[in-house]
Formats: sequence, C-alpha cells, structure tokens
Amino acid sequence: MSPEGLSYAMKGYVNALKHQVEVAQAFFFGRLMEGMEGLLHLPEDVRLRVDQLIWIAAGDAAIDPTEKESQSLIAAAIMRSVEERMGMDDEL
Repeated sequence: MSPEGLSYAMKGYVNALKHQVEVAQAFFFGRLMEGMEGLLHLPEDVRLRVDQLIWIAAGDAAIDPTEKESQSLIAAAIMRSVEERMGMDDEL
C-alpha cells in the first residue's frame, strides 16, 4: 500500500472512531435522539457488538433508553466497543 493510501485509510479509521465517541457522548449527556441517530450510522458489526455489551451489562434484561441510567449504560457499551476496536481490550 502506498503511503498516501495508508494515510487515507488511517484518517478514515480515526474518523470512524471519533464518530463512535461522539455517539457515546450524545447518550452520556442525555441527547437521546442524536445518540439514536448516530447509532444508525455505525457499521452493522459495531452496532451488534454494542447490543451484545448492553445485553451483558443489563444482565439479560431489557432497558429503557429514555432513562438516564440506561443512557449511561449505552454510552459505556459504545466506549467499550471503541476500546475493543483499538485493541485496548487486551490490556484491561
């Protein structure tokens, strides 16, 4: 891969991670509609992993995303997914 191609790919990867962090922030700060919209724009595999992490953290119980506690849980799941995507989960 050329240096230009690698640079482009890296910028795309970093921008995708930034978007994911912005989605987590929206949930954390109670901007539910913005967070839900942001979730829809995440890649399908990321959305599925976030769903799995939420399900695990909620103890296999359904959550109400309009509740502040649930929004914090969703934000935490999204950030955990960011850590996994970055390979940081091996260090935890």
